[in-house]
Amino acid sequence: MSAQHYIFGYGSLISSSSRRITGIAGHSVAVRVVGLERTWVGWQDTGMRAVAAWPKSQASCNGVLFQVPESELEKFDERETHYVRAQLEHDQIDYLDGADKLNPSSVVWVYLYAHQGNHLNDAPIVQSYLDVIVLGCQEISTRFASEFIENTQNWEHWHDDRHDPIYPRAQDHNQSQQIDQLLAQLVPLAFTQRVRAS
Repeated sequence: MSAQHYIFGYGSLISSSSRRITGIAGHSVAVRVVGLERTWVGWQDTGMRAVAAWPKSQASCNGVLFQVPESELEKFDERETHYVRAQLEHDQIDYLDGADKLNPSSVVWVYLYAHQGNHLNDAPIVQSYLDVIVLGCQEISTRFASEFIENTQNWEHWHDDRHDPIYPRAQDHNQSQQIDQLLAQLVPLAFTQRVRAS
């Protein structure tokens, strides 16, 4: 019997609806991975920032493990074109809220940023992308969303584009006020410097 494959989603892939846009994504569990740092990185070709992770001792990163048929991995590789798919070790994974552990024979993948050390430019964080992530986190809990915000580095160059979303997989929702309250509480300085996108 072939091994089951899982992807560790720590950004927009936390959102169940965002995952389904790309490919078949099955059962998911909330986890925290040790030895990874999550930060905002800028891409000139997309005109926006996204979250990325890379190895760093003493750091941790929350997200979800979701099952993917091996035949679907290529679709997620195409989506995560700025990243390199690498294998996670099972001993890096802390399972949250009493979630059942994966079978030790399972293969767990993570998309790591391919250009560590060359990640800051004038591209902004766009709210339409951030909303997808926070909504995905809130599928689990507000506490989980708070951990995402608190454990993500480099909150700067932040644009509110909700009126005209830049992110191609933006979601319609009515949670803007609740999301903004959480952001204002947890990253107050960066939030006050957020500007309306032109």
